Amino acid sequence: MQTYITVPYERPDAIPDDIEGDDWTPETLVERVVETYTDPGETVLDPFAGFGTTLAVAERLDRIPYGVEFDSERAAFVRDRVDHGENVVHGDVFELDGSELPTVDLCHTSPPFIAWDEGVDPFRSYDVESRTSYERYLDDVERLFDRVTEWMRADSTLVVDVANLKNDQGTFTLAWDVGRRITERVDRAKFRGETVVVWEDEESDDRTDAYGHGYDHSYCLVYDVAGGAR
Repeated sequence: MQTYITVPYERPDAIPDDIEGDDWTPETLVERVVETYTDPGETVLDPFAGFGTTLAVAERLDRIPYGVEFDSERAAFVRDRVDHGENVVHGDVFELDGSELPTVDLCHTSPPFIAWDEGVDPFRSYDVESRTSYERYLDDVERLFDRVTEWMRADSTLVVDVANLKNDQGTFTLAWDVGRRITERVDRAKFRGETVVVWEDEESDDRTDAYGHGYDHSYCLVYDVAGGAR
């Protein structure tokens, strides 16, 4: 995939109209990633399935989708959205042993971003009773991708969609910190490079906030995976 691409930031048609304030990945980006790094018939995993955009696009492109979703309502929504509903696992990705999933050819995911107050845990669906810190979040990122790469085929690809964050409190170098943690700590993942994704949003009056986090761009961090342990 190119190191710099421009894509429209469009809400997927399947996302319910009453959902506001939640992040989703536009289908145009998923299409590029899936077509670049897999062939028809291969498997695609999103360990944070969300509303199922990655799974739906992979299925439409004749790939076999798999996903994990912590939130029960979202998991049910994704099962209804795709034909391979049986491939959607409702559960905590940190607790899975991998037996629920096949060996996958591509993992494309956008891990939930940490909240500005660093209080609630993104990996617990931002439950108000959960607690974390920025450093603990990065520890969980490391633990997550160390686990996920165990489930991946030799010479497969990991693509992490992430962004830096900016608001009145300052700039949060989330993308760079996540990338550094995976590169330095996840042995099976070798950093190939990044694609800068510039988002165009016709409804946004602010060119610098088309992506919704104070920026008009995000990053796809691409890793070559040496092969899982199983």
